[in-house]
Amino acid sequence: MSKKSFRHEIVESMREIIFGLEDSLVSTLGAITGIAVGAHSTYIVILSGLVLIAAEGMSMAAGSYLSSKSAEQAEDVFHKRKRGREKVRPVRSAVVMGVFYFAGGFIPLAPYFYLSVDDALAPSVIFTALSLFALGVWAAHYTKRSKFKSGMEMAGVSLAAALVGYLIGRAVASYFGVDVV
Repeated sequence: MSKKSFRHEIVESMREIIFGLEDSLVSTLGAITGIAVGAHSTYIVILSGLVLIAAEGMSMAAGSYLSSKSAEQAEDVFHKRKRGREKVRPVRSAVVMGVFYFAGGFIPLAPYFYLSVDDALAPSVIFTALSLFALGVWAAHYTKRSKFKSGMEMAGVSLAAALVGYLIGRAVASYFGVDVV
């Protein structure tokens, strides 16, 4: 069995790293932004953010484990895996997905620990946007795409998805007559 380079290990886990970080950044930002504009409560935002990160992080790790294991088993059955061929590692996939999901979720949530709901909203969005851009740039390092285009694509597509949470929070708050940010 040959030793793999760190770069090779990263490339093997690229899907889980990017998916875990991007999904965590976007879903956490979308949810807590919607909750922040709808509830105006630091306690509710932080509680919701922590519950979301924990539940979704475990769900993403479990999903990564189960899907990787199923893919591995299907490949074994249908393709009669050749000896020496690289196997999918379900436990590794789950751990990488979970770790990066948990880490990413705290980026949009962090400002709410230090600032009021109204003051935390902009830094939360800005830190998340910068993190998404950096993730796209980092991915381009391995894919040999344009770093700027990759960063912009990651940030743009992801923030468009997170905007949905904000719009729902505003709509529900407006429906119930709550002043919105």
